[in-house]
Amino acid sequence: MNRFILPPGLNKKKRRPVGPGVSIGHPKAKGGTFGAVVRQRKTGEVLILSNNHVLANCSSIPDVRAKLRDPIFQPSAINGGTYTMMIGRLHNWIPLMDTGCNLVDAAVAKPLSYDLISCEVRGIGKIAGTASGVPGMRIRKVGCTTGLTHGEITGVNYSVTISFAGKEYFFCDQLAARIHCREGDSGSIVVDEHNRAVGLLFATEDGLGIINKIEHVMLLLNIEFV
Repeated sequence: MNRFILPPGLNKKKRRPVGPGVSIGHPKAKGGTFGAVVRQRKTGEVLILSNNHVLANCSSIPDVRAKLRDPIFQPSAINGGTYTMMIGRLHNWIPLMDTGCNLVDAAVAKPLSYDLISCEVRGIGKIAGTASGVPGMRIRKVGCTTGLTHGEITGVNYSVTISFAGKEYFFCDQLAARIHCREGDSGSIVVDEHNRAVGLLFATEDGLGIINKIEHVMLLLNIEFV
């Protein structure tokens, strides 16, 4: 396991090669965290996983706020990223729905070069498959704001309304966890004690981290871990 841990402040700096846990984002978005390196099941393309509101600027069905091949900065624009720090291009996203139940806030970007990215989550190591979250499961994540933090899943069928870009979106069938996280940590991959991915952090509510279940993320984006 890679036990080297960056101080949280350095996760907002330019990194090359760049791996999960650092600042990333669409130029018009507030940005968030590079979650994981994944592969498109159909084509085998290697991609960067994070949230829709991080990579696709909160694009919904009626309000498309980004387009395919938009630039993705590392670090994000809010952390000083510019076009000279472009790491990839927007490749796919799951639109946010104004009505009904959202299962994920998820998107992927295609790196400009595979040499620019690393699969290693600093302080955690490589992702070792997936697992379904259960109450009491011990978890970890690395976010660009708070770095490596530990917590525990408290709910597995959580529903919440979250505001993005001035609109409210209802999410159901989420994981809830007691874990330290703040703005900028969105997009962090959440793993169990065996480095199995259990979800994708996308929000905080009432002191809880709210996490998309990894099975929904992988199914809807048609991806797998590298």
